[in-house]
Amino acid sequence: MSSLYADVALPVPMRTLFTYRIPAGLAALCRPGALVQVPMGRGTRTGVVWRLTERPSWSEGEVREIADVLESTPLLSETMRRLLEWMAGYYMQPLGGVVATALPGAMGYKRSLRVVWCGEVRKGAKGGAGFLRAPESADSELHDLPKGVQAMAEAIRARKKGLGEETLARKFGRKRLRVRLKSLERAGVVTITEQWSAKHGRKKGKGDSEQGSDPLSHASEGVPEEAQHVEAIPQQLTQEQQTACDAISAALQREGQGTFLLEGVTGSGKTEVYFTVMIEALALGGQVLILVPEISLTPQLVRRYQMRFQQEVAVLHSRLNPKARFERWHAIRDGRARVVIGARSALFSPFQSLNLIVVDEEHDGSYKQEEGVRYQARDMAVVRGRMEGAVVVLGSATPTLESLHNARTGKYHSLHLTSRATGVELPPIERVDLRRDIQESRMNRDDLLGPDLRTSLSDTLERQRQAILFLNRRGFAPSLLCVRCGHMVECPNCAVALTFHKRKRRLICHYCDHHHPPMDLCPECGQMSVIPFGPGTEQLEEEVRALWPEARVARLDRDTVGADRDHLERTLEAFRTRKVDILIGTQMVAKGHHFPGVALVGVVLAETSLSMPDFRAAERTFQLVTQVAGRAGRESGSDGEESGARVLVQSLDPDHYALSAASNHDMAAFSEAESAFREMAGYPPYQRLALIRFSCLVQSQGEAFARKVSENLPGGNDLLFLGPAPSPLSRLRGRYRWQVLVKSLREGALHRTLPAVMQRLETFSGSRIRLSVDVDPHAFL
Repeated sequence: MSSLYADVALPVPMRTLFTYRIPAGLAALCRPGALVQVPMGRGTRTGVVWRLTERPSWSEGEVREIADVLESTPLLSETMRRLLEWMAGYYMQPLGGVVATALPGAMGYKRSLRVVWCGEVRKGAKGGAGFLRAPESADSELHDLPKGVQAMAEAIRARKKGLGEETLARKFGRKRLRVRLKSLERAGVVTITEQWSAKHGRKKGKGDSEQGSDPLSHASEGVPEEAQHVEAIPQQLTQEQQTACDAISAALQREGQGTFLLEGVTGSGKTEVYFTVMIEALALGGQVLILVPEISLTPQLVRRYQMRFQQEVAVLHSRLNPKARFERWHAIRDGRARVVIGARSALFSPFQSLNLIVVDEEHDGSYKQEEGVRYQARDMAVVRGRMEGAVVVLGSATPTLESLHNARTGKYHSLHLTSRATGVELPPIERVDLRRDIQESRMNRDDLLGPDLRTSLSDTLERQRQAILFLNRRGFAPSLLCVRCGHMVECPNCAVALTFHKRKRRLICHYCDHHHPPMDLCPECGQMSVIPFGPGTEQLEEEVRALWPEARVARLDRDTVGADRDHLERTLEAFRTRKVDILIGTQMVAKGHHFPGVALVGVVLAETSLSMPDFRAAERTFQLVTQVAGRAGRESGSDGEESGARVLVQSLDPDHYALSAASNHDMAAFSEAESAFREMAGYPPYQRLALIRFSCLVQSQGEAFARKVSENLPGGNDLLFLGPAPSPLSRLRGRYRWQVLVKSLREGALHRTLPAVMQRLETFSGSRIRLSVDVDPHAFL
C-alpha cells in the first residue's frame, strides 16, 4: 500500500508548508483541517493538516512521520482554510503565522506526564526487588524510598487523581524531575502516563472566566427581573428600521451573499435592526456572528444580546482561560452555539452554517490588529461572508471613508437611519473657541474647563441630570517640562515623553511601562523649574472635584480600569443607575453606551486627536466627537432641546472642517471635504497603502540597513516608495525604528510587486533586524 503524505501549516516565520508521512495507524484520523503534532528539529510542533497528497511535496531529504493526531475532527473547514490562505496572500504573511492567529489556543499543545499513586509500596525500593505490602502500611514504608523523592511521593499519594508534571516541577524543581519520577515508577509506587494537553498561557487572574461546564453564557445572571423582561421583548420598528430589515431579510431568504452598510445616527436603533435580522437568520437554520470593537468595553451591549437570545449566545473574549475558550469553540463547531459575540478574533470561529455576520461600530480602529498578522477584521468579515455565502451588515453612525466609498461604487448596499428611534432630536453641538476665552481672560491658561462648560455643568447638576466629560488623554499631564531650558523628561527606552500620574506619584511610559518617581530638579540644567505640562483625565478629575465638591464623580480610562475589568462594569452600571453625576473619561466613554440621564457632554480639548501625525486624524476626530456627543439627550419621551441636552466642544481651532461637520451632525459634508483631500493626496480609499517597518537595537545597524533598503527598492510607475525614514515614534521599547510608506499607483500593483520586494529585503535583513509589512495600515507612529 502506497504511503500518504500531509502538507502541514506550522506556526513558524517561513512561507511554506511542511511535508510529513502519515503513519498507517493514523491514516483514518488524519484529514485536512485536523490538528496534529509533528517533529521539527529536536522538538515537536503543533500544526494543521492543510492537504493530503500521494507524493511528498518536498524531496530534498528524509520525510518524517506525523507523531500524533490531537483533534481528528477538523478545526478548520475547507472554507476557513481558503480564508486563511487568502489572508496570508493579501497581508503578505506566512500561512503558519496566519493559522496561529486564527487558532491561538489550539496551537499550544505540549507533551506532559501525569503521575498517579498505585496504593502499594515495594519493600527494598532502595535497591532489591522486594515484595508488595498492603496500602495501610504505606506510611511506615515511605522511608524505604530514596530521600530525594520521599516528599514527592507523599505529595502524589495525597492526590487521588495524581499530579501533572508541571505541578511537580513547581513544587520540587524541574532539574532531573523525570529521573526522580522514573525511580518512583521502578519502586512500584506510581504509574506514569504520557499525554498531550493544551498550554494555559497565563495564570488565571482576577475576573477571569471559568465557565468550563457550560460554554454558553447565562444571560440573566445579575440582571434585574424588570430589565430582563424589557430586553427580551422586541421593540416596535420605525419605518426606516423596517426598510433596512426588509432589505437584509430578502438577502437572507435568497441565500445570497451581500454586504450592507447600515449608516444610522447615534440612538437610531441599529441594534434593534440587528436583533430582527438575527431572528430571521436563526429561523433559517443558520448561525450568527456579531463582532464588536472591544468586548470588555461593551458589557451593556453583550447583556442586551444575551437577554434577547438567552442560552444561544456564546461570548468570546480575552478573559476566557484556554479550556473555556476551547469548549466554546467546540460548541460553535457542533452547532450548539447559534449566536456568537466577540471581538476581532471571533471572526475565526468554526461555524457549521454561518449565514449572517454583523460588524457593529465598523469604523472602530480596534478591528485592526497591530501586532503579528496585521489584519483588518472588518474587511475579513466581508471576505468570509463572500466565501460562506453569508450576509454581512456593517453598522455605524460614522462609517469609514473606505466603507462609504464601497457603498458609492456599488460594492456595498446602502441603508440609512436618519433619526433616533425614540423620536428624540439629536442634541445641538456648540463649538467653543478657547482662544477667545484665554485672550479675554475668561479662563486661565492652566484651566481645562472654559466658562461656558463650567456654567453648563453647574446648570446640569442643579437639574439633577448627568454629564460626560471627554478627554482622550490619560494621566495627570502628558509630560514634565522644564520652563528654564525647555527639556522634556523622556522615556529611556522610547522616544516619547513620560506621562505624569499624580495619584501614583510616578512618571510612566504608556508604551513600555517604564516608570520612576517624578523629579523636582531638571535633569538637563539642574534647576528647580520642572512643571506638569498638558492636559490629562486625572488633572481634569482634580479640577472637577475642586469646582463641585458635592458632585459624585467617576473616571474611566486605562489607569482606573487596569486589569480589573469588573471595575469598568461597576462604574458604567453606577452611572447608568444615576449613582454618579459626572463621568470623566477617554474614548472608553464613547463606546456605544446608552445613558438616558445624560443632559450634557463636554469635549474638553478636540486637538488631542486632530494633532496626530496621521492622514486619518480629521476622520477620527469627527468620529470621536460624533460618537461621544451621541450619549447626550437620550431621555425617552423628551425633546433634546426642551430637556436642555447639549454638547460643548472646546477647541483652539473650532473652524476645522471636522469639527464644523460634527457640530451640524453632517456626515455627508465631512465625507465630501475629507474625500477631496484624500483623492488629491493619494490616500485610501483612492490609493492602497502598505507600510514596511524595520527595527533593531543598535542605531548604526538600522541606518546601514536603511541604506540597503533604499538601494533595493524598485523603480517604475506601479508603486511609489516614500522612505526609508525614521518612524514618528523613532524608538520603542529599546528598538530604533524606520519605515517606508508604499503607495500603489495602479490597480493591483501592490500585490504584484511588493511580495518580491519583501522577499528580497528578508534575504539580507539578518537576525538583528526585525522586518515586517503592514498592508492597509492604520497606525503610522
